[in-house]
Amino acid sequence: GCEPVIAESEKGDKGGMMMARSQLAALRAVVRKSGAWGCGRNLGERAKRGRSMLSTMSRSVDEVKASDAVVGAIDWTGLRPSECPGFAAGALGSVASPGLRRGGEELRNALEDYFENGWTLTEVLFTSLREERGFYEPAAHGLRHPLIFYYGHPAALAINKLRVAGVRGEALNGHLERLLETGVDEMRWDDVVDASKAPQWPSLEAVRDYRAAVREVVLSVVREHPALEASVDEPSREPVRWCLAMICDHERIHLETSSVLIRELPLEMVQRPAAWPADHASVTAPCSRSRRPSFFAVRGGAVELGKPRSAETYGWDNEFGSRAIAVADFESSRLVTNGQFLEFVESGGYGDPRWWDGPGWGWRTFRNAKWPHFWVPDGPAGLHEYRLRLPFAETPLPTELPAEVNAHEARAYARWLEARDADGRAYRLTTEAEHHCLRRADGVSTTLEGAAAAAEEDAASSAEFRDRGVNLNLAYGSPSAVDDATAGNVWQWCEDDFAALPGFEPHWLYDDFSTPCFDGEHTVIHGGSFVSTGNESSSFARFHFRPHFHQHAGFRLTRTSKDAPPPELTSYDPAPPFANGWRPKSYADLLLGGGGGEGSAKYETSAQLEAYLDLHFPSGLRDGPVAAFADRLDHALDFPTRCASLLAEHSPARGAFLDVGCAVGGASFAASRLGFDEVLGVDFSQRFVDAATSLAAGSHVGRVSLPEPRPDCRFLRGDATDPAFLTSLGTFDAVLAANLLCRLPDPREFLRALPGLVRPRTGAVLLASPYSFMTQYTPRHLWLDAPSLVAAMTDLGFSLVADADLPLLIKDHDRKYQYILSHGLLFRFDAPNE
Repeated sequence: GCEPVIAESEKGDKGGMMMARSQLAALRAVVRKSGAWGCGRNLGERAKRGRSMLSTMSRSVDEVKASDAVVGAIDWTGLRPSECPGFAAGALGSVASPGLRRGGEELRNALEDYFENGWTLTEVLFTSLREERGFYEPAAHGLRHPLIFYYGHPAALAINKLRVAGVRGEALNGHLERLLETGVDEMRWDDVVDASKAPQWPSLEAVRDYRAAVREVVLSVVREHPALEASVDEPSREPVRWCLAMICDHERIHLETSSVLIRELPLEMVQRPAAWPADHASVTAPCSRSRRPSFFAVRGGAVELGKPRSAETYGWDNEFGSRAIAVADFESSRLVTNGQFLEFVESGGYGDPRWWDGPGWGWRTFRNAKWPHFWVPDGPAGLHEYRLRLPFAETPLPTELPAEVNAHEARAYARWLEARDADGRAYRLTTEAEHHCLRRADGVSTTLEGAAAAAEEDAASSAEFRDRGVNLNLAYGSPSAVDDATAGNVWQWCEDDFAALPGFEPHWLYDDFSTPCFDGEHTVIHGGSFVSTGNESSSFARFHFRPHFHQHAGFRLTRTSKDAPPPELTSYDPAPPFANGWRPKSYADLLLGGGGGEGSAKYETSAQLEAYLDLHFPSGLRDGPVAAFADRLDHALDFPTRCASLLAEHSPARGAFLDVGCAVGGASFAASRLGFDEVLGVDFSQRFVDAATSLAAGSHVGRVSLPEPRPDCRFLRGDATDPAFLTSLGTFDAVLAANLLCRLPDPREFLRALPGLVRPRTGAVLLASPYSFMTQYTPRHLWLDAPSLVAAMTDLGFSLVADADLPLLIKDHDRKYQYILSHGLLFRFDAPNE
């Protein structure tokens, strides 16, 4: 007896259209209890359409038809936009995340609404592809699969996770569930997908039919499974409801992924979907040129990170656990705008290695990047006129919208701005804990006691976020002008590497969602973007990308005193597991200046900077109580200069000199004085690099200045353990690595890069080391001594030509000095480069 009711409703009978939500839920419950689900599926879906009619009564027939029209390459596999929860004013927005502690009809209805909303949002987005070829167009950067994968991937994951949860026993389409299971997590900016080795992607029709079948499977679980009947205290411990919520929020992750990929397609291949939310009005507002970011004070305090397991809403496993961090008061900018970032572009920031660390400069040169990814040049080179690519259109660059850049670009801008302002303060990205302080200023709780309320506050629809003035959860269909909001609009890059919180447990339904990325290679992003929906819009969301990755992501800056202690990051002393051999830093060691190895922030403190200035420019070493014994110290002074002089004696060509581990540049400046034409110094510490750069330009750093500027000396932040970075530097007549080897994770990896750095037959290398290896830096089996170092270099085609002891003196304080006897081994490169 269900068809007559449906027939009346579909004919537009007003009584059917005005059927109360409670009556429809009751009808679905009767059908479930009867077991006659063949009719029930139709009734449930059509009852859903009846519910949607309640919200569409006031809209014209033309408006509904326009939103449901398909003029692209696909048709709907589920509800049309006008039939879908979240549809209003001709556009489909996002509904709120469902509460998962409840049970019965309330839970089933909420899950069904949430699933259908996300499912149709995906299909609305994919109607932006004008033709089928858009599904198969390779990503221009080669770092992602084509869109056909992302059209089918959420459906394939749904079946696979239902099987893992024990809800379903067999595959629906084993071939597609293997082919569409795993995306791409590129290891480096040059680790591109080889199109010639790409799989044979299925036809669009096959994937569309597969999506339609998967939808029926998921809806049958939502409507029928008995595990959803009871209410629960910890939803994450309940496999069926947690699996269904995971399916829904995974779909929403890839809604955002796909929106980025569509934004990267040629404009002629896309069109604006009829039911996509309207762009924010500021996209086309008159532009201004605000040049300088302004800063405002933010109160620090104790921040407790982590989502309680009893929270109502879904969360990915990395959100759970608990960590308290004490945050010092700081100054924050708002999001950096296109107009502010334009000055960095106009000043040649992309072409100046001073502002980039080693991996960032490697990415920039590999991609030949000259402006942000979504900017489109609109005139000849040097004019610096740009348009902004939005998801489905271009517009003259809106200078008040946030600059959407990757983490490398954000950090380069921070270094450039710090040098430009030269006000004695340090600029950097916001930390994860500082981000929560900013959210707290917006009324979001940062304590576990308030976390449940915060989770409820997160569970809001597009309309509710729009009413709050927050561009999140598809409140709008585009970025918007920067305002005081601390979340939404674009994701915000953080200083932290992605790491587990204490108490982390990988969830067995998706045990490799987070753990492979606890590797020190992924950067945390916070706050969500305009297209972040569901869990992504939560204040607990902790997502992460490699720093070269392009997303709807921007940044804000934190400003502190240069003498301020480094902030505590969630990637210091994190809970295990650690992937790919990552060895996280210790915050206590960092503060005490006692650890961290190559790349440690130990080398970023003012005390360490002063110590290295004394080592490289030693006039201050004779001051204080030691003055009476100064004549006994002279032989150990000027260590960097003596290293450069020894290398110069054995370098017949005085062309290019490379100083790896240059610190504040003493050996580099000595090489310049000794007649080398070009000198490049490389160090992992940005503070050391900045100091050396300032000295080369003729500026004072503390008590130190050079007699004259050294424009032939250039300094670059880089990682001596990154072979690709080293080989990108070119070849040199002389290479110095002084007291470097015993602080590298694998010194032989650095040695193996030397044949690509040294010019054959005439090139020379000086390796100076006291062999003071420590297990906190280098695994014991990788330690070197003089014989093993000589043997390794001989195997690489080098011959030993000189052997010398090189004493040096490091001042800890007026009454404590370190006397170190470094062993210098000088080699000539005999073998030609391959």
